[in-house]
Amino acid sequence: MSYIYHMVPKNLIGHVLVPLQSLREISEENYRTEIKKYDDHPKRKELPQRVIKKLNCPQSEVLHFSPIHPHLMFKGLKSIFPEWNYSSKYFEIPIQRIEGLPAIKFDMNVTGSYVFGEDEPEEMFEWVTPQNYEILREIPVEAIEFYQQWRDRGERGAPAMARIPHVMVRGEVDINGCRVIDWKSPI
Repeated sequence: MSYIYHMVPKNLIGHVLVPLQSLREISEENYRTEIKKYDDHPKRKELPQRVIKKLNCPQSEVLHFSPIHPHLMFKGLKSIFPEWNYSSKYFEIPIQRIEGLPAIKFDMNVTGSYVFGEDEPEEMFEWVTPQNYEILREIPVEAIEFYQQWRDRGERGAPAMARIPHVMVRGEVDINGCRVIDWKSPI
């Protein structure tokens, strides 16, 4: 079985992952907590409002998933930042849970010229269904290079999902019964 992965939200309400825009309607407090993560960079502040053309909606209406087992991200970070040791928990979600929902894979490494915050070319996006989905078996070289750039700048860590393709799903995803894994735990 193939899976997509989503970090376990700190204040999850119920058994359904909801996009940022829907979260605002459910819990203003949780929305304020989640929207703060976009305050770390001027271009990230714009992301919730940026339109994903292929899905015809702003990013605030989609959920972002990883197509790679979280332990591989942890190992990639640990290879560049040996002192990296914090825990992070993820839902392991069967890909069939997105059946019937508009979903795309966003691969910023496809063209070799991705610039964060600029319009992404069409070839970085492809439709995803449970039938054509492929889990990534190793961390992209571009992610390791990105981590190294942060290390070279003197940082003590880097964003784990940077330069790792994303699966973006427009809608809500049921996580009832999904296994929770710590990314420190081997596959």
